[in-house]
Amino acid sequence: MTTGTDGLLVGAFVEKAYLCPFAALLRVRFEGESTLVLAGAARGARGVGLLEDGERKAAKAIFEGVAQRKLSVLEGGRVVGIGPRDVGVEVKGVAWALSVEAARVVLERRAPEGALALPGERVALLSRGREMLVALAGEGFLRRKADLVVSIDRAVKRVDKRRAAVVSDLARLDEAEAHSGKARWFVAAAARAPRGATSLKVVDWSTGEARELELPLDPSKPAQEQVETLFKRARGIKRGRGIATERLSAATLRLSQLAELRQSASAAEDLATLDAIATRGRLDAAGDFTAAAAATGPRRAPQPRRLPYRTFATATGERILVGRSAKDNDELTLRVARPHDLWLHTRGRTGAHVIVPLARGQECAPQTFADATHLAAHFSEARGEDFVEIESTRRCYLRKPRGAPTGAILVSREKVVALRPDRARIERLLASEILPT
Repeated sequence: MTTGTDGLLVGAFVEKAYLCPFAALLRVRFEGESTLVLAGAARGARGVGLLEDGERKAAKAIFEGVAQRKLSVLEGGRVVGIGPRDVGVEVKGVAWALSVEAARVVLERRAPEGALALPGERVALLSRGREMLVALAGEGFLRRKADLVVSIDRAVKRVDKRRAAVVSDLARLDEAEAHSGKARWFVAAAARAPRGATSLKVVDWSTGEARELELPLDPSKPAQEQVETLFKRARGIKRGRGIATERLSAATLRLSQLAELRQSASAAEDLATLDAIATRGRLDAAGDFTAAAAATGPRRAPQPRRLPYRTFATATGERILVGRSAKDNDELTLRVARPHDLWLHTRGRTGAHVIVPLARGQECAPQTFADATHLAAHFSEARGEDFVEIESTRRCYLRKPRGAPTGAILVSREKVVALRPDRARIERLLASEILPT
């Protein structure tokens, strides 16, 4: 591109500059008058045009609701040429070019190319600019609409995965409930069982026919204590079923809401409607749906408070906390966890700190402990290995030495278990994540 002083707007001062994937807008001042330079890559609007300064509001509307950035690097520079497909700006001796490609506008550090527009072409470029303004507005709407639909589909996928995990939890609860429900048949037999018994056998007449039931026992523990454990497990399963049923209902309702949102988004015909749908999505599906802020103003949607841990739910509704990073591990273990909470970590490997919140004097349920060990293995450098050693202890037996690296901690009174990770169990736990609201 020739850069002589006879070119249109050559030497104009760049006041403001904006860029989105399919358009760029420069407000330039030349001989006391402001003009807008518009570069666009929409269908039917590929190229460069001009707009009067009074059309600034309509031009800026193109950028509403789509990813954009302010081109501060060009502000204060001077226009060195305007051509059919690019705009050249020089800033402190460095040449920059805004170039229109097949489907996008890009900023490159190079001299512009092509023929230089002459002052006599101003009227034609103003006409071209107004045509582009209409086409680019339509392009912005279509892209915003497509982005919104993608956001909704992503939320549907996330909720559907959570719903499938809850259905799997309920199926396992059915199986566990059938086993625990047999406890009442063994009460009398447990009272008569000698110490060291390895099993209890009774006859079940509930169906009208004799059916022998057998309960394996740990010979080191009293039979009555083990039968009582079955009753406690049955009560826990009943509580867990209620929680799982509520989670299933909530997921089903959310899927219905998202389906309605998607239908509305597909039928929307203007930006105001898309904004209303996005706002409704953030309210109805908080934690699952994320979309760009509404185009009606610069305000951003409220963001969830960042926690130093992720939260996962067991089949019976207990929470398990997993540190996000080494720094977050320190925050979770030293400031969030209470002295009686259970702490887990992969032995001798780097990885997340895992906390199981417990009441004072409460023991960790076996299934909850198993879930916590799987999360500790998954969120560590041992992920994918066949066997992983997991250490655990109460929070009160941990301390942070002075000068220790971030995430490092001294452990005492720990217990170590060898774990063969179950991929299906890990996937269920990952799907059970409780997102912050």
